[in-house]
Amino acid sequence: MDIFVSFQMLHYYKKKWLNEMMMLISSCGDFGMSWLIIILVTNNIASMHDMSVDMLVALLIATLIGQVTIKTIVKRKRPCQEFQNVKILIPIPSDYSFPSSHTMTSFACSTVIMLYYPILGCIGAIYAILTGLSRIYLFVHYLSDVIVGTVLGIIIGFIVFIL
Repeated sequence: MDIFVSFQMLHYYKKKWLNEMMMLISSCGDFGMSWLIIILVTNNIASMHDMSVDMLVALLIATLIGQVTIKTIVKRKRPCQEFQNVKILIPIPSDYSFPSSHTMTSFACSTVIMLYYPILGCIGAIYAILTGLSRIYLFVHYLSDVIVGTVLGIIIGFIVFIL
């Protein structure tokens, strides 16, 4: 299923607007930048300070668990590394594939927002979903990388909020 879904996404590469949108969404998640900006902005709003602190903690935990720990242990190659004959739209990332850190951090942060401010959280969840889809679309993650990143991100968001 992972390989099938990955190759299905390549059929949409003919749509330039979709390519541009997916590259933009994905790049906003690089190094958690979009979430760090939101954290910085909301930290300066008194009523959102607790949420911004929880988001920062969730972002850091998701990065440590996903990027530093699980990827180092599992060492799963990305689809673009496995199928090198496929021309992709972005540079091939140098780290491992499982789980998707972009997706994991996005769901961790959007879950925190959802628990504090459900309406804003819905916007964050849509962005997190699009982030996961963009990673599959760009042929840098398998569907299972994104699904596990989603689940772990949501769990981390809940745990950080509760504690």
